[in-house]
Amino acid sequence: MRRALDFVRWRRVLLLAVSALLATAMPARAERVRVALLPVVVQSSEGREYLQGGLADMLVARLGRDPRIAILKVSDATAATTDPEAARAAGREAGAAWVIYGSFTRFGEGASLDLQCARVRDDDGEPHQVFAQATTLGALIPMLEGVSERLTGYMLDGADAASPVGSGPGPAGSGGEVAELRRRVEALERTVDALGAARMPREPEPGAPPAPPGSERE
Repeated sequence: MRRALDFVRWRRVLLLAVSALLATAMPARAERVRVALLPVVVQSSEGREYLQGGLADMLVARLGRDPRIAILKVSDATAATTDPEAARAAGREAGAAWVIYGSFTRFGEGASLDLQCARVRDDDGEPHQVFAQATTLGALIPMLEGVSERLTGYMLDGADAASPVGSGPGPAGSGGEVAELRRRVEALERTVDALGAARMPREPEPGAPPAPPGSERE
């Protein structure tokens, strides 16, 4: 009987020891980075509220795919700004470590999105810019995937990872747009070559009579 009790005690001690070892060996779950997403400033003659809400929803869906990020969507339209200080103030009010803000512009059929992300507590730090532009609004929407990847990579890893969008003051298109531009340039070059060849005077064939004056047009 005594041996049975000793065995039970030792078994409990062993289980407690194993549990303690497992608890220390398993890494603690990292706290997610809190990111405030402000409404973008929409520069368009129509559909401003629709565009503002739609862009916010699409960005939340894409940024929120990373389990390391907790998106805090700021729905108040008056919080839309392109001023870094005002954006950081809104981020602090939301309890975030980072804030994303910027502007969306419609010009004819084309559209551009200029987003900035900045540390809320770093008032002197330069915001990081991600810029995307397309010939149509429909072509811009797929670029949001690259925009989100660029923003996430910068906030979490401090890296400006490659993506289908441009970063900096100049616009950039997606890989499909670059391919289309290259195709058009090549087609233009072929057309110019063909026109040049057509305008060059042909060498007369051996034994052929000379062409009469005025038969060739300059």
